[in-house]
Amino acid sequence: MRRLLLLLAVPALLGAAQPGRPVEPVDYAMAPVIGADGLEAVEVTIRFRGDADGATDIGLPDRWAGSERLHERVQGLALDGGTIAATGNPAVWSARHPPGAPLVLRYRLGPLSAADPGFGYEKARPALRPGWFYIHGEGAIAAPIGRNAAPARFRWAGVPAGWAVASNLDVYPEGRLTVNDVGGSLFAGGTDLRVTDRIVGGRPLRVAMRGDWAFDDEAFADALARVIGAGNDYLAAEAIPFFVSLAPLTGGETGLMSTGGSGRPGGFALASTANRDLDYFIRLLGHEYGHRWFGGSFGPVADPDGLEYWFTEGIDDFMTAQALVRGGVWSEADYAAELNDVLLRYGISPARTRANAELASAFWQDRHAQQMLYDRGHLFALALDAGRPVGPALVRMAREADSFPAGETQGERFARAAGLDRDRLAAMLGGGPVVLDAALLAPCGTIGWVEQPAFASGFTVRERDGVAYFDTVDENGPAWAAGLRPGMRYVRRESVRPGDSTVPIVLRVADEAGERVLSWLPRGREAVRFQRLELGALADEAERAACRARLGGRRAP
Repeated sequence: MRRLLLLLAVPALLGAAQPGRPVEPVDYAMAPVIGADGLEAVEVTIRFRGDADGATDIGLPDRWAGSERLHERVQGLALDGGTIAATGNPAVWSARHPPGAPLVLRYRLGPLSAADPGFGYEKARPALRPGWFYIHGEGAIAAPIGRNAAPARFRWAGVPAGWAVASNLDVYPEGRLTVNDVGGSLFAGGTDLRVTDRIVGGRPLRVAMRGDWAFDDEAFADALARVIGAGNDYLAAEAIPFFVSLAPLTGGETGLMSTGGSGRPGGFALASTANRDLDYFIRLLGHEYGHRWFGGSFGPVADPDGLEYWFTEGIDDFMTAQALVRGGVWSEADYAAELNDVLLRYGISPARTRANAELASAFWQDRHAQQMLYDRGHLFALALDAGRPVGPALVRMAREADSFPAGETQGERFARAAGLDRDRLAAMLGGGPVVLDAALLAPCGTIGWVEQPAFASGFTVRERDGVAYFDTVDENGPAWAAGLRPGMRYVRRESVRPGDSTVPIVLRVADEAGERVLSWLPRGREAVRFQRLELGALADEAERAACRARLGGRRAP
């Protein structure tokens, strides 16, 4: 999960497994319903055997990812083989039938969405448009309550002429699918949906995309294949089938950026404004593929409060950076740029000294607290790497899961595998500073301290009737000197690097005189101090190879 609020959630509607429930597969089918003007709805059909007592409760989508009353998109609920009736809870329906009878539940998802998704996109609600659909299972999939662990099957019931469809379940290993997996999957289709396939380590990789991007589908699939290969190589792991979807969000024409996503069983679902470049997605998907292990197969995550995000998110970031260099996806300059972004954010963050528990409790309300869990874990792992490589500890966790006590969390397993001094871990978790040694990455360059003016945009913005206007401008700041005035209309952001006062803010603005572009350095009156990696000259290929080996987590023999 990379700054995207990407926690996987088990849908509340699925309930808990109960002894005595049937275990034969629950069969799901999905089909677009097409009319004269395009898509009218998406039909879901579920075949299953009713409970032995003749009464089966059906759970509908309810709440997920900050959205509620998701059951309102379920229309025309009907049952063959019995009767179905509402209960006092609109997300639960009651089916009556002969004991153990075969049942067929049908419903449609609708109505169509009023507009294409953009900023504020609620991913929990099915996006249904005349020419396409994009559906997260948490907002669409009903299930017999109590069977979240029961086996399941999924199929597309029909693909209209001129349409394509795709789901992570298309490449999911047969025989391993559960009802809960279906409820946490992604379903996409459209007249403009494009599907690209690759083979990575003998396993399928499928990419499903819509929209116009700064890169083509082949380049995206090739880059993703290299990212996945790099992660597998780093942890000496077998390849697995994988799926990634990418859907466009409107609003990028203003220069603002928005990206969101959710892990899916054996895949990842992305939605983004189209003004993101391929390098951004490489970094993001490297991290997300890491969740195959972090928060996944590394072991149990008894962490409802986010106390181990320093490991599952932060050390995922650390591993991703090393893996991308080791796999040849990143150059030494790419790594240095990423690390310097982390060091800058860490050095200027108001959350830098807050304890781990406090950061976790504020995760969903405070972006600084959220980001600190990532950056602190990343830098902590890098500091540890000065004494002994961290990578082998992660490889041990991946290979020897059964050798760890069953009750250990992933963070505790890491501490054991890395031989981590618990006082050092406690100091970090308590908010103690993480400082990198100057010679930590010596084959590449030196980590030193730098000082520069604090970042200060110099303005505030207010929205009126859907239009953004500059509300206040610091009369003593560089924005005012550049010509920005209260009341001007915001048109588009040309460039900005939040937090870095050495990079100009460039905005297109408008007033009664027309549009123009203003630029200024966002320098505040205070100074900030932080660490920075300065790469050396790396005069020949031997020096570059030594540097790449170190950045990739390898040590010279």
